Amino acid sequence: MPIRGEIRIVHFLPGRVRLRVAALKGRPQLAQEIQAAFDGVPGLTGITTNTTTGSVLITYDPRRILAEDGGQRLRSVLRQQLPDLDADAVIHALGGGPPAL
Repeated sequence: MPIRGEIRIVHFLPGRVRLRVAALKGRPQLAQEIQAAFDGVPGLTGITTNTTTGSVLITYDPRRILAEDGGQRLRSVLRQQLPDLDADAVIHALGGGPPAL
């Protein structure tokens, strides 16, 4: 189920990016759906959701995320699950540059 509304990058460091997803607050079922959607994306090492703050923390291996099809699969999941987020800005940030906010 796509999540609509305010979604933004709030923090970025190589190996991790934190998103703020307003619709996630108080919705544990939605948090589980987000985690399941990102499961299996090559290069991702973890996804942590917080329904109190509406936070999604994505951790990844910078060398692997853009290798093979990891970046494309991640872009696809982001566009499907979080269509109001600029998926290209996230992918750009994962590639080592600062996020295009």
